[in-house]
Amino acid sequence: MTYEQYFKRYLEMIEHKLKGLLRAREARPLSIHKAMQYAVFTGGKRFRPVLALCVCKACGGNPRDALGAALAVELIHTYSLVHDDLPALDDDDTRRGKPTCHKKFGEANAILAGDALLTLAFEWITKIKPAQRAVHVLREISKAAGTQGMIGGQVADLEAPARKKTLAEHDFISRFKTGALIRVSAAAGAIAAGATAREFQMITRYGECLGLAFQIVDDILDKDGYCKVMSIKAATQKALGLIDRAKKEAKLLGAEAKELIFLADSLRQRIPG
Repeated sequence: MTYEQYFKRYLEMIEHKLKGLLRAREARPLSIHKAMQYAVFTGGKRFRPVLALCVCKACGGNPRDALGAALAVELIHTYSLVHDDLPALDDDDTRRGKPTCHKKFGEANAILAGDALLTLAFEWITKIKPAQRAVHVLREISKAAGTQGMIGGQVADLEAPARKKTLAEHDFISRFKTGALIRVSAAAGAIAAGATAREFQMITRYGECLGLAFQIVDDILDKDGYCKVMSIKAATQKALGLIDRAKKEAKLLGAEAKELIFLADSLRQRIPG
């Protein structure tokens, strides 16, 4: 069974909620709202929000209770892609086979669309109930999206563009730039479920391993990143080891962890060969 088939219900839930959320912003100025919608609905596996819903269920919660946090992380992830594509950063003309946001709507609107998606994410977090869980999610996501997470990793990546990075530098950048939002997706799902301290620690470790493995698999597919400092075989072994560690943490939750194990295995299946 494919990822899309297995998580069909979650994916439909996420798309329905995102469409409702973005439709509510179809007011003046229309240009910015169209740019936001374009960025959010250019495709993608919705890996992060699906992860949040899976974790919530694994920790004994109703996946719908994690929707606010799940959508917030997806909006932050989307804003980061819009900004990454800008000429000042990666300078990409296409994403997922379509013109990037700044190519479609202009650089100014792309910058503002990213800003708007970020602020909308934090507005959405305030809808989480009860309030103490909203505060906890807000604290975790803020750290993961800022200089202690995604932005910190982006800056570290920018600081050494012209020279060959070491393995330690790749690990640091990947854990922050990519891994932080994946880790916090898992953490937010646990918070939404009211997980115990022990469950939260296990889920955080699961998310950390999955997040780093996610970036390594992408690099293997692109023959970039880690593949510049190690062989594809070594990178594959590193990714597989992280996936196995993630599954080991998930299994500590018992039978309810089957979705988390499937999610890890779906990442393994992306590795060529």
